[in-house]
Amino acid sequence: MKKLQLIAGTLALTLLAGCGVTADPDDVAYQTADLKRDSEIVQVDGQSVDTEEYLFWLLNAISQQKYYGKLRDDTAWEESLSADGTPTGDTLKADALETAKLYRVIETKAGEQGVVLTEEQHKQIEDELAAVAEQLGGEDQLQAWLDARCISREGFTQLNQVYYLNQGLREKLEQAGELTVSDADISDYLDQQGIYAAKHILISTRHISADGQSYEDFTDEEKAQAMEKAEDLRRQLKEAGDSEAKFDELMNEYSEDGRGEDGALYYPQGYTYIYAGQMVPEFEEGAKALAVGEVSEPIETDYGYHIILRIAVDQEQAKQECNADYKFNQLTQKWLDEAQVKTTKAYDELDPKAFYDRLQSVLDAREAARASASPAASEAPVESPAESQPAASPAETASAGG
Repeated sequence: MKKLQLIAGTLALTLLAGCGVTADPDDVAYQTADLKRDSEIVQVDGQSVDTEEYLFWLLNAISQQKYYGKLRDDTAWEESLSADGTPTGDTLKADALETAKLYRVIETKAGEQGVVLTEEQHKQIEDELAAVAEQLGGEDQLQAWLDARCISREGFTQLNQVYYLNQGLREKLEQAGELTVSDADISDYLDQQGIYAAKHILISTRHISADGQSYEDFTDEEKAQAMEKAEDLRRQLKEAGDSEAKFDELMNEYSEDGRGEDGALYYPQGYTYIYAGQMVPEFEEGAKALAVGEVSEPIETDYGYHIILRIAVDQEQAKQECNADYKFNQLTQKWLDEAQVKTTKAYDELDPKAFYDRLQSVLDAREAARASASPAASEAPVESPAESQPAASPAETASAGG
């Protein structure tokens, strides 16, 4: 799920390219997309998303792709950015729409809970913008910086406010007990994430090669002997009622799962927190087929024969991951899944590349005019977003708990 972060002073977007156009010099959105900045382009749960906000997120989506080596030239725009072959323009528009949806949903939910910004938070946003202006060389340069992102100062300030609304919303829900984690929540989390725990006795079917850098498989005879040994250990466990104490005894004596210089196993307590995909498929499938406390028959993998004991997952680690932040992100995702989005004709007809091309033309024309009017100023132009990494922003794709 996308994340909300304070963006004043940190966001760098790629500058865009295109053909010249005459329009209201104070409305870059109109110059680049033939849409007024305050016109509605989509609705989220009945709440309007205006053009300048959506174009801001569209630019961020484009800059992310360019930073990671995509959209290098006109030909690259014709290649799909997704494995399913979705056209590049549609992928970029969908990415921007998801971010706009997130911001509108948080803003709406915060309003429903009576969450508002404090004076200190308002001041923090203004201080961030002032820092950007100082870094760029003044208010005029700040305005150029915002124009390059197709957004007004008011619109940019509003986006930063949502970051604090998100914080306040989370705090209010936590105080109300809605983010309290129960044992059932932890159990569901472990199931959803495919997390499990196990001990195992490994009887290897390979040995280190002469070069000491690789492995060689056992001969058929050696492999048969390894299987016989594994079956004998399994027999001993059955005779002991598959007790964990007997398992530990045999594991510490016979397992070939890796030992230190003192001969002790690296993991005498077993693997107490295993993520899905962490182990080879045969091991994972065999372990998950067991109930806690149950022991498997020997299971063959490329490493050898494993006798697996399913154990309980480390609950303390589970609580560290399945916490109030996780529950809040899950709740936010639920809101996003349930959100009703209505696009306009303007959204449907918007061509990201045409918009991108036209913005660069506008910016190039402005830079040329500035240089002509003040040759000295042209020696120290405003830093081009194209020269910078797209910084961590509200549109950054990340894990829900990040």
